[in-house]
Amino acid sequence: MEFQILVNFKFLNDLIWPPACRWLLLLMKQFLFYLTTVISLLFIGSCSSDENEETQYSDLFQNVADNIIIPRYSNFDESLSDLISELNNFDSTELSSLEILQEKFINAYLSWQKVSAFEFGPAGETSALLRSNINTFPTNSTKIESNIQNNDYNLEAASNFSAKGFPALDYLLFHTSQSELLIELMNESRINYMKNCLIDMQSKLDYVINGWDTYRNVFVESEGNDQSSSLSLLFNHFLFDYEQLKRNKFALPAGFASSYGIPISSDPSKVEGFYSGKSFELIYANLTALESVFMGMGENGVDGIGIYEMLKEYNAVSTVVEGDLSEAIANQFLICKELVNQFSNELAYEILNNISQVQETSNELQKMVPMIKNDMRSYFSVTVTLGDSDGD
Repeated sequence: MEFQILVNFKFLNDLIWPPACRWLLLLMKQFLFYLTTVISLLFIGSCSSDENEETQYSDLFQNVADNIIIPRYSNFDESLSDLISELNNFDSTELSSLEILQEKFINAYLSWQKVSAFEFGPAGETSALLRSNINTFPTNSTKIESNIQNNDYNLEAASNFSAKGFPALDYLLFHTSQSELLIELMNESRINYMKNCLIDMQSKLDYVINGWDTYRNVFVESEGNDQSSSLSLLFNHFLFDYEQLKRNKFALPAGFASSYGIPISSDPSKVEGFYSGKSFELIYANLTALESVFMGMGENGVDGIGIYEMLKEYNAVSTVVEGDLSEAIANQFLICKELVNQFSNELAYEILNNISQVQETSNELQKMVPMIKNDMRSYFSVTVTLGDSDGD
């Protein structure tokens, strides 16, 4: 009886699942097993890749924060303190005292060029706004003189952005001959105005330096590429600082810029450092500072992880010139620095007397923009949130 039941069960089993079908079912099971295994391995690999990418960005942020941004703010603070000390000890009867004061001013202005690209985090808060408070140019000499004469001014007011900071000091320390400056600076009101400008600058800088004590970890540990991420902030302010250099420091005063498609006539008085005649030195310092951020070169001279290395990881390719994007940008920095360094006179003079060479330099500065704004941006997958007003 049992034998008969077993035979009937086997018969029914073969009827429902013929041998060929059972073989096909077994094959499908094996295929699903291998497919699941492969998908799992790919998922693990993807997670590992994401983790590596986050670690790499963390290394970039750590190098930029610890070896570039924070030391640069410290150096700027030192140079600004030296300038304040020299002004406090200024002797209007001694030419040497004026010359030292002018030298300390130039040193501090050059040091500013190294931190102008970092107006995010504490520097971007309303209590600081370093770029607006420290380097709004061209300066308004009429307003400066009015403030000094009336002795009634509020340097915290936005209306005084163009009457304070380095551009105002540039005017007060260089706008006429040294002998006439010494006479002017016997006026205590002029000295006090410069002191108040420096106190204003120092207070803004102190706020930023203190802010980085806590913001440093926020910056380093940031993940992702949204608009508030460290990657987006670093990229956008790097790009913005370069575009300000390319346009406001060079193309605009030379007459190569436009506003909403309308060409702007040249005006050499709009250059940065107009009165001291240090425009090229300031531009060169700014270029070198941005180059160091790109290469990951710390203030201590150690070559760490920079944007250059990140583009290498992506095998990024330039659409502007043939080949590797990281090498293209690094090479363009060298070209621009060499061209800026070739001028033998002040920028204002070169605009009036050597416009063809100025145009060549402006073209090379412009050539860098799509490498950063288009190519670099696409590999970092970030959104451009800051930009110049003319679209040049």
